[in-house]
Amino acid sequence: MDNETDPVVYKNIKNKPNVEHLEVEGETGNHEDTKDKIIEKKKIDEGKGVRTVSEKGEEEIMSSKDQWQGKQYVEHLSPSSSSEDTPSTPEKRVKRKKKKPKDTSVAAVFRQKKIEQIQGALSSNPLDLEALRELAISEGGLVKDEMRRRAWPRLMKKEQVESAPKPLLEVVKNHKDYQQVVLDVQRSLKRFPPGIDDDYRLVLMDQLTILIIRVLMKHPHLNYYQGFHDVAITFLLVMGEDIGYEMVEQLSVTHLSEFMRPTMERTTYYLTYLYPILKRANPHLYKFISDSGVGTMFCLPWLITWFAHTLSDYRNVVRLYDFFLATPYLMPMYIAAAIVLQRKDDVLAGECDMAMQHLILSQVPDTLPFEDILVEARKLHEAYPPETLTMEVEEYIKKAAEKEKLEKQRLLERKNKYVARQVPYRKLMTTVFNYIPVAPAHKHKFIKVALFAASVFVARGIYLYYSGSGIEIKSEL
Repeated sequence: MDNETDPVVYKNIKNKPNVEHLEVEGETGNHEDTKDKIIEKKKIDEGKGVRTVSEKGEEEIMSSKDQWQGKQYVEHLSPSSSSEDTPSTPEKRVKRKKKKPKDTSVAAVFRQKKIEQIQGALSSNPLDLEALRELAISEGGLVKDEMRRRAWPRLMKKEQVESAPKPLLEVVKNHKDYQQVVLDVQRSLKRFPPGIDDDYRLVLMDQLTILIIRVLMKHPHLNYYQGFHDVAITFLLVMGEDIGYEMVEQLSVTHLSEFMRPTMERTTYYLTYLYPILKRANPHLYKFISDSGVGTMFCLPWLITWFAHTLSDYRNVVRLYDFFLATPYLMPMYIAAAIVLQRKDDVLAGECDMAMQHLILSQVPDTLPFEDILVEARKLHEAYPPETLTMEVEEYIKKAAEKEKLEKQRLLERKNKYVARQVPYRKLMTTVFNYIPVAPAHKHKFIKVALFAASVFVARGIYLYYSGSGIEIKSEL
């Protein structure tokens, strides 16, 4: 073999050729060579400088399309050959297979475009609040916490944040709700980011406790409720301690003020909106849930914590907060209705029973399509605005009050029957005490002693009767 000989082309080889069995193609055609002959040929090629694939040219390698269709590989492929010299090399084909999926690329482009739109709305002068609200509501929300730190205060129309002086720790500990707040904060471990350092987590817990107490100290008329800490921790994690306090303080007198009243009357009023919405959106589902008697308590945590207590995925929580800060106060109830509608198959598959339906409805999986749910909630709000449901809500509350009144009356009647059965006994004891002077403080003790003596007397009589001593007792009498 000399320099004028065609370059060696190995067939059906994926990595390195097996020198024991190689099909060699040359001028004389295909034939089998032994191991020794192949080694000798390779030595001759190396000594005389066999031309590489790139030097020989692409046309000689690609003389037959069947070679490439059969995925045959060239042994002497020069590493210095450029992509222009070998546009159809196997390496090129492999690289094309490793390209990122199109969906990921589209998602990245959408995300970047959304961030640019948010930045544009934030930098507008004057602030384009409506555009910012629409970006917070639409798919993806405010995308990331960096954008939320800039957008959330503006959505709440809190342009300037002044950090108020913090109270002394001793003052915080003396607050009437301090112990309850500490207990609730200690139970909120799942709300902290996974893998967080223990020392840093303890620092955040202390900051959260002080943040809540500061809000309650500034507004003494507000009443702390279990779940308020779930809202506060979300703002603490996103906004930090100082700005987080300012935002939670403002929320406590706006969005959350109805839940911090002395009674739950207004909270119940808000919860009741669920049923008129369901009645109009899906009458069959509404009747099934209404007949089960499950009520509205299953969605109480949804409303008063903005789903922060129910959901485990931090991304879902902050996405919902984007939505809530840009929409009217009652929007949580429209999202609650959208979730129930989304889970209608699970609801209807269960028994029409209060306990069963409460178990099904109180659980909100993090795997739900929340973007679809938010779209549906917005449609429900546009189709059935709160002002069109007021009459139905008041009627529902009225019926619920009447039902509760009847239930209380039934319980009172049951109690009166029990008391009536005790009247003869009470009369007897009253007669006894009229003849036996006993101090009122000792009456209860006297009754116990009398009952014990009577029990002993009866037991002794039964024992003597069955032991054959009944005759002796009669003779003594």
